[in-house]
Amino acid sequence: MGFTIEDALVQTQTQYQLKLLAGKKGCANAISWVHLIEDTTIIRQLWGKELVVTTGLGFQEAGDLLELVQYLVKYHSVGLIINTGKYIFDIPSDVIDYCDEQDFPLLTTPWKVHLADLIKDFSMRCLYSEKEDRQVATYFKKVFMNAQDIEESRLALTSTFDVDGTFQVLSIHIEDSDQWDTIERRRMAFQIELYFEKIECPYSFFWYDGRFVLVVNNLAESEFDEIIKSMCQRAKKRMNKYQIHIGVGTMVKDFRNIILSYKRALSATTLATHFQQAILHFRDMGVYQILSSIEDEQILKDMYHRLLDPLISYDEKHHGELEKTLYYYLEYNGGPQMMAKHLYTHRNTINYRLTKIKELLNNPLSSYNDLLPYMLAFYIKRMF
Repeated sequence: MGFTIEDALVQTQTQYQLKLLAGKKGCANAISWVHLIEDTTIIRQLWGKELVVTTGLGFQEAGDLLELVQYLVKYHSVGLIINTGKYIFDIPSDVIDYCDEQDFPLLTTPWKVHLADLIKDFSMRCLYSEKEDRQVATYFKKVFMNAQDIEESRLALTSTFDVDGTFQVLSIHIEDSDQWDTIERRRMAFQIELYFEKIECPYSFFWYDGRFVLVVNNLAESEFDEIIKSMCQRAKKRMNKYQIHIGVGTMVKDFRNIILSYKRALSATTLATHFQQAILHFRDMGVYQILSSIEDEQILKDMYHRLLDPLISYDEKHHGELEKTLYYYLEYNGGPQMMAKHLYTHRNTINYRLTKIKELLNNPLSSYNDLLPYMLAFYIKRMF
């Protein structure tokens, strides 16, 4: 969960006389590190989530502060503290308005405050919080890897999480992320976590098994949905060169059931990636909820081939479209007009094909029980 600007305001406001001028909605974002910056050159080297501090020495001309803030937003900084009283006295209104528009926290501290003390203090708090976050993530990973560790992890997390409360897991797959090194993955984690603004409940965000994972505790499902939607919109705007697919598991009660939400989030992520969807909730997956829960994929593939191979073999030999015809027969409940429209063929041809299909499958395809296995077979086909 990290050391946030909100924490800084609560814990050190008196010590450093911090004053929040704008960007209140972004104060829940965690700080990764603190940098003193007096020109914009180094900003391109920032990883993301850094809190920037400046005396304003290099930003005294009109428009300089606004340009600085715009750069910091572009490169995913978490906020800006201006040491006022020598080089900068008043903050321009356009800077304040822009920070509010971007939910980018803008703070001031008076000149009499020693920035070296503030930077050292905040950086140590960041290090300590990061260490705690890594330890928390370790307990979640242990459970995901081996469900037998559930009680040990549950006990360890009681001081940070309401283990009797609700949990929900989100999984993020970014295409080509398997080619990242540790440094690139860490940089990306900082940027993505910054997009999860306003998470005001206990949470953990980490990399596990080729995906980013977010676990939230006691967060209303509707509120979580809004956070996910907002994150996706921000990522699409600022990370448009990446293909991001998000899978959301169901909410579960008690930490002992968190593995269920995690597995469902993985299923949703896999399907979202396959169907090129940005966000997919397990609750919205319909029959795929059942099919994706079957861990032995070979069972599904065998079922598909056992049911449809007679049509596939016939089509390959005769350059036919029996499999496609059966699909539209099921899709449109045998409606001849819709079938003819999508198959671009005459109704008499469709009737001939249906007769052949029933013969090859040895199935009259007249009842729900006759049709259901083949409906499932086509759902399976879409999965692979």
